[in-house]
Parts: sequence; structure tokens; C-alpha cells
Amino acid sequence: MANIVPGKSSLDTSDLLSRTIINLTEGITGIAASERKDLYLSLGYIFQRFRSGKFLQTLKNEWDLLREKGRIKDGYMDTEQHQECLQEMLDFLDKDSPDENRFKLLKEIFLAAATELISDRASVLPQQYMKICRALSSGEVLVLLAVFAIAKAGGWDPNDMGAQNWLNQIAEKSALQYTELIEVHERNLIDKNLITPRTHSDNSGVKLGNHFRLSNLGYNICLFIESYEEKTDT
Repeated sequence: MANIVPGKSSLDTSDLLSRTIINLTEGITGIAASERKDLYLSLGYIFQRFRSGKFLQTLKNEWDLLREKGRIKDGYMDTEQHQECLQEMLDFLDKDSPDENRFKLLKEIFLAAATELISDRASVLPQQYMKICRALSSGEVLVLLAVFAIAKAGGWDPNDMGAQNWLNQIAEKSALQYTELIEVHERNLIDKNLITPRTHSDNSGVKLGNHFRLSNLGYNICLFIESYEEKTDT
């Protein structure tokens, strides 16, 4: 994938994405034409590159649409923020094993930042949000968004509740079904400071706070992600 040099934008972002897609396609074709033993060893790699190409095309289509609508201002592509966020996205697709949930999160942070409707180009938060979300697993994304959905819907008792009750609600909202699975992701999200720890010495309770256990960081990342769909529909 292409490397971005901060402060130097010799290529339009849409053109860069197009060239990267072409390079991915040519790379897959080259592997497919290699010796059979090499192909066997590269099947997983081919599939990852194929998915990366699909995600890149989705990103390019949405980027181009925002540009056509005038939602991305001239000069934004030359900013440090854009180039760092673009590099983070390309590294994610090139070096990680991309999946739909994580890609969607990163894409929406990337494009929300580009519209400058909830942040400005001088902010360093979009880069930080992308790094945090890139480190999440697909299951952690589902749990994070389920907590945010319940927090936004309201109607729940703001007082403390039993941990099992909280787990049951998240399991249902996230469609992950098993509370044991929610607990796995819960621990990781606590470690990443996106939800608050349990309370009581036996960890039997949770303090809901203002956002159904989301930390201020977790809640504001979710608001940033939500802003892309809310503010770019029209």
C-alpha cells in the first residue's frame, strides 16, 4: 500500500485510492499466476487482499461523493490530520486482517473528520480515535456500539445495577447472545478505558453513570462516529 508523507500531498486522495486498488488487483493476479505451491501458501493472503480492495473501493466511493457535494473543503487533503488518518486507514487494510465492523468504524471517523463538521483540521483527536478503534476487535466494536445505543435511547435507571443485568442487556442488543462472550469483550474495553470498571469487591455491580458505563472517551468516540451518518445524509 502507499505510504503518505506528512505535509506533502502530490496526489489527490481519490487518485491515490484508485492506484492502491489497482496495485492490489495486480498483486492478486501475480500471486494467482505463481507456482502452485506458492499459491497454496498464499490463499489467506489473497483473500485478505481481495477484502482490502473491496473496502478501499467503498471508501473511495464515499470520499468521491462527499467531494462532489462540496462537503470536503479545498486544502483539506494537504493537512497533517488527513494524511495521518489516511495512512492509518491504509495500514489497517494492508497489515491487519480487516473486517466489516472495524472498517466501518475507521471509515466513519476518517470521513467525519474530513467534513470538519464536528472537529476542525487542527484537531489531533481524529488520529487518536482511529488508533484506538483500529486496536479494537470486531466483538469489542459490537459491544461498544450496543452500549452506546442503549445510552442514547435512555429510559434506563441511572442508578447502579447488577453486572449480570447489564451483561444480559448488552448480549441482547449486540446480538452476541452469550453473556460470557460479552464478559470477554467487557474486560478488554475496560482495559482500553472505553467503559468503566465494575464496582463492589466481588465485581457484582456496575455504576452506569451518564452513559450506561461508557467512559467520556468511549461516549465521545461513538458520538464522533455517529456524526458522519447524521450530518452527511442531506
